[in-house]
Formats: sequence, structure tokens, C-alpha cells
Amino acid sequence: MRKSKIHTDSKLIKEVHNLAQSERSLELELAKEIRILSKEIARMKDMEVIQIFKNKWKFLGLSLVKGIAVGFGSVLGATLFIYIFVYLLAQLSVIPVIGDWVKDVISEVNHTQEVANPKDLFLEKYDEVEKTIRYE
Repeated sequence: MRKSKIHTDSKLIKEVHNLAQSERSLELELAKEIRILSKEIARMKDMEVIQIFKNKWKFLGLSLVKGIAVGFGSVLGATLFIYIFVYLLAQLSVIPVIGDWVKDVISEVNHTQEVANPKDLFLEKYDEVEKTIRYE
């Protein structure tokens, strides 16, 4: 009976030994990964983008330039899109059903451009009313 207990104990010792070795190898692998991550973090700290965020004046200047570029790009893109849309609408004027609608839209746009400045319209109406009052 004693022999089987010793035999079982040696199996148990081997298993414990194997587990300890696998644990050590996992620890070594983890330490290697931590070293790699530390090097990567140190490299990222030296990047210029991070340095810009540390200096508030550089950050504000960069944000200003970025905002101007985005605004200019948006205006330019919208202008190009509207130009292409109006050009395509002008090409559709040869189609009878859509053509009438396009002509109405174009005439409305032209009329709106004529009346674009409400101050001028107000002055014109004021002059008309003043003339009618004087002549009556």
C-alpha cells in the first residue's frame, strides 16, 4: 500500500513541476509583452503630435488652421455641388414635364436675386408711396 502512495506522490510532483514551468513561461512571455508596450509608449511620448498637445499655443494654432481648412473645404465643396446641380437642372429643361418646373425654379431664383436686398425693396416702395402722396 505504501508503494502506490509513493507512486501517486511522484505523479503529483511531476504535475506540480509541469504547472510551475508553464507558469514561469507565461510570466516570461508576459514580461516580454510588457517590455514591448513600454518601448511603444516611450516612442509615442516622443511623437510630435503629443508634443503639440502639451503646448497650448501650438495646439490653438493647429486648431485654428484646421478650422479654416475645414470651413474653406466645406464652402468649396458646397459651391461645386450646387453648380453641378444647377447645371444638371439646366440640361433637364429640354424635357417637357420637368422643363416647365425647372423654368419656374430658375425664374423664381432670378426674382429672388432681384429682391435679394430687402433694404433696397423698402426704399423703392417708400419712393413709390412718397410719389403717390405728392401727386394726390
